[in-house]
Amino acid sequence: MGKGINRLEAITQQNELLKEQNDLLREQNELLRQGKSNNREIFIENIDRDEMRNGFLVTSHRKKLWNVQLGLIKEFARICEKHNLRWFAIGGTLMGAARHKGFIPWDDDVDLAMLRPEFEKLKKIAPQEFKAPYFFDAWYNYKLESEAKKSAPDEENLQLVKLEQEKNLAGWWPFWPMIKIRDSRTSMIQWSERRHVNQGIWIDIFPYDVAPPFVDNKQTIKFNVAREFFIALSFPNHIREAIKNKNSFTLSYKSLIDFMEKLTFRQKALQVEEILSNIFPYSQRLTEFRDFVTNRNKAVYDVKDFSDVTYLPFEKIELPAPIGWENILTSRYGDWRKMIYIPPHVTDYTADFSYEEYFKKMARKTLISDKNSVKTILIEENTNL
Repeated sequence: MGKGINRLEAITQQNELLKEQNDLLREQNELLRQGKSNNREIFIENIDRDEMRNGFLVTSHRKKLWNVQLGLIKEFARICEKHNLRWFAIGGTLMGAARHKGFIPWDDDVDLAMLRPEFEKLKKIAPQEFKAPYFFDAWYNYKLESEAKKSAPDEENLQLVKLEQEKNLAGWWPFWPMIKIRDSRTSMIQWSERRHVNQGIWIDIFPYDVAPPFVDNKQTIKFNVAREFFIALSFPNHIREAIKNKNSFTLSYKSLIDFMEKLTFRQKALQVEEILSNIFPYSQRLTEFRDFVTNRNKAVYDVKDFSDVTYLPFEKIELPAPIGWENILTSRYGDWRKMIYIPPHVTDYTADFSYEEYFKKMARKTLISDKNSVKTILIEENTNL
């Protein structure tokens, strides 16, 4: 009889628990209908449902990623409007707006751009404007482990580029003139070995700079100096090898060696950007400097295509696009209406907890895996580490 009562009590408790879960689900669905989820505004239709877009499965998980990115765009737009800064959708985001009226179904990032003068203004206001949980992740706000002995006092709190990364991944982030705006409450893990840096979900902000030909030879020389300094910053071994082979440069060998050996990473990055800022008005062509210099993508655009803004629908919002957006897409992609799958940047991401929590969970999982792989599966399925 006692066992029967215990079983009845257990069933009653289970029913109460199910009732509480159902009540919670109803509350969550109501929040979604009202346009809120985890205190976030909803910018994606049917965010709680998987769907097929252009023959590609878009999961609710991916939609939550997109929703965070649209929230980042909203915050960025608010700050730009406050300071009268012009910005544009560019790259895959511009293509998504033009072709899909939203995200490209397999895309996982956001590409925005500013002309160099607006980009320089953003750098100045950013420390005061971007507050937690938003994180202003600028390429020049890093320090190299190899340069520890010459770090300036104001560089102590900068994020660190470890020696292994510096040797093997030069040319990629942060060796790329751009800014990322991140949401520190989230995870978008591009580098599992970099647990010490912010890896929240991000959007990219690219500066668009002038490209040759220039009004006169002075600007051409300055552009070439910026180019040589940038290569010396991101690929110093290439410069050292070229000097060894007695290749010719605009700069003297001494200037290049002093740049590489006497300045910190931050000082080098800011010097490159200062040169680009000074020559901005002296050309009618624009480009993404890093891609142009490294031959990754030498697309150039007419300044007049960026002379004004138009707006294109994007999910539940509208994004500013350069007035000549069709010319820009054609210059960069050719037949941009043809759909070509590009692999995502990351496989591990979540809008539900921070990158710090992610790495804590991963550390715990690794620790358990060393002891018993079967136990790991049980723990991962039944507990929150």
